[in-house]
This record gives sequence, C-alpha cells and structure tokens, in this order.
Amino acid sequence: MRARRGISLFEAIAALAIVAVTSVSALAAVGAEMRTAEKARRAIEIDALMTERVDYLGIMTDRELQSLPDTVANGRFEVPFEEYAWTTASSSSPLYPGLYDVEIALEWPGGSHRVTSAVYRRPPLATRRGR
Repeated sequence: MRARRGISLFEAIAALAIVAVTSVSALAAVGAEMRTAEKARRAIEIDALMTERVDYLGIMTDRELQSLPDTVANGRFEVPFEEYAWTTASSSSPLYPGLYDVEIALEWPGGSHRVTSAVYRRPPLATRRGR
C-alpha cells in the first residue's frame, strides 16, 4: 500500500468552507459593533445639544420666555454640529403663574428628537405705590 501524501480535494473544500463561515460571522459582528458605536455617538451628541438648549432657557427672563426671540425659537448649531437644527416653543401655564411649558425639537438628516420640560420664573410681586 502506498503512503498518502498531501490532502484530498474534499478536505481542502471543507477547510475553505469553515474559514468562509467564520469570516462571514466575524464581519457581521464587526458591522453590528460599528452600527452600535454610531448610535451611541449620535445619542451622546443629542444629549449634549439638548442640555445646552435647556440650560439656555434656564437663564432667560420671564419676559423672554413669554415671547421667545427668533435666535432662541429656531436655528442651527455651529461646526461640528451643523447638521443639527432646533426649534423651541414656550407657553405659560394657565394654572400656575410663572410656570412655562417648554418644548425643544432637535432635527437632523434621518431623524429627530423632542424634549418637553418646565421652567419656573417667580412672577413679579404686585406692590402698592405711595406707602
């Protein structure tokens, strides 16, 4: 009987199939990881930009909240966030003087996010003149 040297065609094809399946699985895992990283990056940016807008409303006066200036009502962020645009609406609560319901909408190509909040400003006190 002759000694076998090398591998058969069947063994080579089986080994190639195993390598191919493993490679496809690894590429799918890397692709999913990249999509997850992109979603996480977007979520961090959105959170930071929304926090900036809410903080800005926090320093506005009672009169400004009643009638938002155009630069606060809508606009675009500066570089590197120029793809994001915002709109802001504010309305006073009929039940509670000094309380404002605020809605901020953040939009970008392919998506949007809305936040609703409340801002309180102490209403001016009525005083009598002449005393």
